[in-house]
Amino acid sequence: MDLQGARRERRLEMYRARLAERLRTNRAAVEALYEGGTLFSPQGTRSGRALLRAHQVLQRASSLLEQLSGDGVVPAPRLPERIEELYREVDTLLARSDALSGRHHRAASVARLPGR
Repeated sequence: MDLQGARRERRLEMYRARLAERLRTNRAAVEALYEGGTLFSPQGTRSGRALLRAHQVLQRASSLLEQLSGDGVVPAPRLPERIEELYREVDTLLARSDALSGRHHRAASVARLPGR
């Protein structure tokens, strides 16, 4: 059994789950703004634009995770330094998305979980 490969796959799964949760949360926030009619108020418009920017940031994070998985056109990086660099960038993008969408709690970085 390839333990290193299993760890890499598990880490990627954790990041994908975090990304999917944020996409769901942002979508629900936009739907709430629209359904409540506040999207067309000045404050709602500002919130909607912030959520749109957060979504764009999450799309960038998604493309980096695709690159890490090797599922896209670009092959997955092999150098541990490059892999860590991409995960740090994903962490930064997730934090930026949280700030844009008004999420105030900070989730621990998967890269810095205990026992790593």
